[in-house]
Amino acid sequence: MTSTVLRRVLAVCSLVGVSALLVVMSAGIASADTPEPRPGSWEPKPDIDVLNAFLLLGGIPLLAFVVITLLFVAPALARGEDLSIDARVPENQWLGGPRKAAGELAAPDSDSSKAGGAGGTW
Repeated sequence: MTSTVLRRVLAVCSLVGVSALLVVMSAGIASADTPEPRPGSWEPKPDIDVLNAFLLLGGIPLLAFVVITLLFVAPALARGEDLSIDARVPENQWLGGPRKAAGELAAPDSDSSKAGGAGGTW
């Protein structure tokens, strides 16, 4: 009898193998070339130079990154906030709730006390 780990590994390997087989089988169909241009049928492929390809494939994502960053940062800059890494000191942030301080809820004094926040009974 095979172990659970071995069965899971075999299942994953068979899934990966079937997926790879499907990709390889469909590669022939996907790599079909356009037929030779004839009058009234296909147009010839346009030549794309490397500079246009880099501008299209690199410039548009970079432009989107800059626009999204500006949309995120511009309101904070307009309010005059400091966006540097050390601008917020961890003591100024409420990470774990209030420590023992005067403003914290008092603990219950006895079993019948209602102080201390939420409580429940059956």
